[in-house]
Amino acid sequence: MTKLVRTDALSDGEGGVVQIETNEGPLELRFTYEDAEQLVEGLHDARAKIRDERARSALPPIAEKVKPVARWETAMDPVNQVAILRAHFPDQTSRDTRIARNQIVQIVEFLNHALKRLEPGADMRQ
Repeated sequence: MTKLVRTDALSDGEGGVVQIETNEGPLELRFTYEDAEQLVEGLHDARAKIRDERARSALPPIAEKVKPVARWETAMDPVNQVAILRAHFPDQTSRDTRIARNQIVQIVEFLNHALKRLEPGADMRQ
């Protein structure tokens, strides 16, 4: 892959498309929403295997690119009983984090603790 050209939803609202440039020429991948979930899982799995293989081969790890968040959006999904945090990035992409109802209290307690520890003059030791 040499360049990501375009990502879009198909006009039927049931699928999506990704167009990329490769050394052999352009490639278009069409998929359903469910296929997209499997592709994402597969890509994450492949990335983890690359990291593991580099560690086994005594190669340095590949640094993760950290994208700064441009803005946050919050929502609740009452059907699935989850809170949703959506991070919007400057490149117009977004990523959802789903927090199960039973984990919300733990996360709030952690964030409150982190806020206290990060205040000016706070002791940063464990």
